[in-house]
Amino acid sequence: MIDNSILVLAIGNDIIGDDGAAFAASDALRERFADGVDFENVYGGGLEILDIIEGRERVLVLDTISTERNPVGTILEFSPADFSHSSSSSPHYVGLPEVIKLAEMFNIEFPQSVKILAIETEFQNEITENLSPQIKFMLPHYIDRAGTIINDWLQNL
Repeated sequence: MIDNSILVLAIGNDIIGDDGAAFAASDALRERFADGVDFENVYGGGLEILDIIEGRERVLVLDTISTERNPVGTILEFSPADFSHSSSSSPHYVGLPEVIKLAEMFNIEFPQSVKILAIETEFQNEITENLSPQIKFMLPHYIDRAGTIINDWLQNL
């Protein structure tokens, strides 16, 4: 059975500084959207993601990324197809690329529409609950882009 509500899935670790940016964005979006939008936070990722997204129709994943190819605060959009040839490791052990591959391999009902919205951060290994000044500055733009995606989906339900 397909759940046609929208799911905002924030992935991160809120005690590793900027890796908590997705949670901050999700909290702000939760205040804007109530009806037809569900919110889940996943601390660290893993196979838990599969259970959360299975049977959903639309999922917006909020996450951070550290490619060192973009300035800190750059907002990037991906689809599952962008991860079809991924061989990078994830700080979340089993990350989204691996979840996508497992869903295909085991014929798990994967959402029809998945958008991944990531914000570029510097790799961090410092324990802190504070976001860097660059991420704080770009957070409203990250939230606005996510809000636009959600609004588009809500208009097409």
